[in-house]
Amino acid sequence: MGIYIISEAKPKLGALVRQAAAGKTIYLLNGKDMVALVPARPTHDATGGLDVHTANARLAASGKTPPTPWKAGDASRLAKRTLRRRAGA
Repeated sequence: MGIYIISEAKPKLGALVRQAAAGKTIYLLNGKDMVALVPARPTHDATGGLDVHTANARLAASGKTPPTPWKAGDASRLAKRTLRRRAGA
């Protein structure tokens, strides 16, 4: 798992996408917002008209996303913890 602030990720986005495609989950932080780069599933197994709720349930079941939804402040706490670790490293 890799965690990067957007400004760190921009110059190496291609490499991060390759890592995500290989199965590594990459988290990107932008202030209090967090997103994950994860491999996309092939479109041939997706049914037409797949709604957002079903897509989210399938992603959660795939093990590629956190098992529980993010709560308010989770991304901010993770970002602060990551910055503290990097400052101490």
